[in-house]
This record gives sequence, structure tokens and C-alpha cells, in this order.
Amino acid sequence: MDSPDLPLKTGHWQYPTYASSDNVSTQNLIMPPSKRESVLDVRNLGYRLRVRKELIGRRTRVSDMAFLLAIIGIIIVIIDTECQFAKVYSTAATISIYLRVITSITTIGVLVAIVMYHVIGIKLRLISRGLSNWKLVTTWKDFAKLVAELVICSIHPLPFTTTARLPMYVSSVDDLHAFTVEGLPINSLFSILMFARIYLLMRFLVVHSALFCDTTVQSLGAMSNVNINAQFVFKALMSQWPGCCLISIMGIVLLVNSYSLRMCEHYALEAHQSTFFMQAIWMTCVTFLTLGYGDIVPRTTCGRVLAIFTGMMGVGLMALCVAVLTRKLEQSRGEKYVHTFVQQISFDKLYKNSAAKVVTEFLILCRMRREGVDASDDRIIIHRRRLLRAVRKMSHARYLRTQVGESLVGPVEINQNVNEVYGIVETVRDDHDNMKSRIRNIEQLMTSMHDQLKEIKTMVRASCPSSPISEVERPQSANLFESCSESAS
Repeated sequence: MDSPDLPLKTGHWQYPTYASSDNVSTQNLIMPPSKRESVLDVRNLGYRLRVRKELIGRRTRVSDMAFLLAIIGIIIVIIDTECQFAKVYSTAATISIYLRVITSITTIGVLVAIVMYHVIGIKLRLISRGLSNWKLVTTWKDFAKLVAELVICSIHPLPFTTTARLPMYVSSVDDLHAFTVEGLPINSLFSILMFARIYLLMRFLVVHSALFCDTTVQSLGAMSNVNINAQFVFKALMSQWPGCCLISIMGIVLLVNSYSLRMCEHYALEAHQSTFFMQAIWMTCVTFLTLGYGDIVPRTTCGRVLAIFTGMMGVGLMALCVAVLTRKLEQSRGEKYVHTFVQQISFDKLYKNSAAKVVTEFLILCRMRREGVDASDDRIIIHRRRLLRAVRKMSHARYLRTQVGESLVGPVEINQNVNEVYGIVETVRDDHDNMKSRIRNIEQLMTSMHDQLKEIKTMVRASCPSSPISEVERPQSANLFESCSESAS
């Protein structure tokens, strides 16, 4: 811990720090190893907090740089691809090569930023746990994530001109069962796979989220054993703004998959390339919503693979939409209580009206019987039918009222019942304590009575002479004892 009793010193850190009592200098983890004397002094908490704050800021800047370079690379690839599709220039043109070289430079920058992001994450874990060896805070999963990100972000069109093509099956326009083998340029395939970099958008949103950057949230998560990571931030965003999140995700999926499908189908449908982008959007929407009209179908192997992934993503996002709508349409606790209370009042009215109708019809039948109306008369039959109908309605109203009453059982009612049971238990406990105090008073009273009887016996023995009494004189001695007792009293 920082102590004001220790002198301040100026080291590699931009702020002065307190010197340690055992002359162990604390160095900045961001400094290179050649300028670092010791990795960390775990007792200098103020230094650790300052280093952690700067590392978080640096990680945010690195993430912003990686996202910006990835978006720039994707935009350059789209411009180059569209110019080639419009036959403004060919693949071997100088401007196309320059654009691909710029894309390669941005890719290198993205890879460097990803490595820096993971290194800063390891340093943050070292700072948080007060350790000095990076091997103690890393696992094989960290290296697997780093390798996977490097592989995904390294895919981009080759800067040099190549004639390599990926063979794929293309179905005929007239007969879908007739296939021909065509070639998809490698750079077109790399351009499609380059859209996988969009995952950096999620990281960009996470590092700029208040939940991820706030120290209080991080502390609460550490105390509650909750990881404040991208998954936690995504759940919080889905809980706070579910509509915006779903619409954004569906919009990104629609645009990316539609453009990728256009790039796949361009070389198979060159005669319809001017209007195929709108058809690709329509087919992506139909596949995404799992409708499958069949008016437009992908004819290449690449397009069919994209259609499969689009359908899988559509199923997942539609499930999320259904869950969000279900939660939004569900009544809150207050709304549910108000609605149930209104229903209960209406069922009570129905029950009372039915009971009154039963009594009315029964009195009418009794009056008609006293008047001597025949049981087979139409009036008797009509009133009997009304009586039976009123009885059934009353029974149904009682059943509905019971069902509504059972639906009212919730956490509030359970809490009320628990409080009532607790009150009853407290009453029984008080009665038990009163009974114990009364029994204790009775015991004390009996003890005092016993002591008084002992004193009386002692006084009687002291006031009466003690002499041997024969069997004959026993009745006389008994009379004498009684006279002595009377005199003593």
C-alpha cells in the first residue's frame, strides 16, 4: 500500500511513486524489459491502479485502430471489386494492384493491433492479480483465440495478380440437375471471407461500453464471481435495447450475405449481373426468414454454402426475436395484479347474480306448487330449466373465481403468508414464555409454602414437651398435639 511516511521518487512512470521500505523499486509494466528493474511491487496499490487505468485506455485505442483499419480494408476491397465487375479496369491494372497493396498494409496493421490487444490483456491480468510471470495468467485457450483471430484477419485479396481459381459446380439455368464446372477466382473467395472481420465491431462496442470500463462494475463482478466480458455486455445490451440490437444484427447479416452471394453468383450469371444484387437481397431475406419460395435459387456451390449459413443465422435470430417479443408482451407484476383483480370482481358479480337467479327460480317453483300447478305444466318446466341453468352458471362462476384466486399466488402473497406464519409463531412463543413464567411463579410459591410448613412444624415441636408415649396414651397425645397446634396458631 502507498504510505505517506515513505519518500516520493521519480522512476520510469510519468507520476512520482512512493519508495518501498525495503528499497525494491516499482517499475512500469508498459516499459520494455531492457529498462525494467523489477516487474511489480504488489504493495504499491496506487501505482497498480494508475498502470491499470493507462492499460485500459491503451487497449481501447488499440481496439479502435484495429476496427478502423479492418473497415478501411473492407471498403477498399468493395471498391476494387465493383470496379472490376463494372469493367472499369481489369485485375491486372496498376490501380487494382495499388488498392490490393493498401489492403495488405491495413491487414498487417490489423494483425499488429490484435497482438497488442492480447498482450495488453495479459498485462491487465498481471496487474489485477499482483503477479509478475505472464505464464501464470495465460492458458492454451488464450493462444488459441490469438491464433484464430490472426488467421481470420489475415485473409485478404493477394496484392499480386494471380490466375488461380477455385473449381465449383454451377447448375444450368434451364435444368437445375445439369452441372458444369466453373472457376471462382481466389481473390474473390478471399474478399468474401474478409467480411469475417466484422466481429471487431462487437469488440469496439464492448471496450467503449460503460459496463466494461467502469471500475465499480469490475469490482462488483470480482466480488460476485461474474466475468465482465463481451458476453456480459451483449446480454446487458439485449436486455436494455433488444429492438435496436436485433435490427442492427439483421441489417448487417442481410447486407453482408447479399453482397457475398452476389460475388459468388457473378461469374455464373454474367448476363444478369446488373440486376442480380437486388435478387440476392430478396433471396437472402427469403432464406433468412426460412420461407424458401424457390423463385430465385443459388446456382453455384459457393452461393449454396452461403444460403445454408444464412438460414442457420435466420433461425437463431428469429428465436431471439420471439423471446424478446414474448418478454415484451408479458404483463408486469402490477399489470397482472390489476387484471386479475378486475377479473375476480367480475366473477364475484357473476356468482352473486347466478345465486340470486337460483333463489328467484326456486321461490317461483315453490309458489307455483303451493298454487297447485301441475308438474307437467309448461311454466313449471320453463322455470326448472332456468333453475338448472342458473345452478350451472353459479358452479362455473365459482370455479372461475377459484382459478383466478390461485393465479394470484405470487411472491408477494407468499411473503404475506410467511409473515402471517411468523406472527403466529411469535404469538405462540410469547404464550409459551408466559406459561413458563407462571409455572416458575407457582414453583416459587410452593417452595415458600413448604418452608412455612417446616417453620410451623418446628414451632409445634418446640412448644410441646417430648416424652415417650405408649400405645395406650397415643390418642391422648394426639389430642394434646392438636391442642398445642391450636394454641400456637
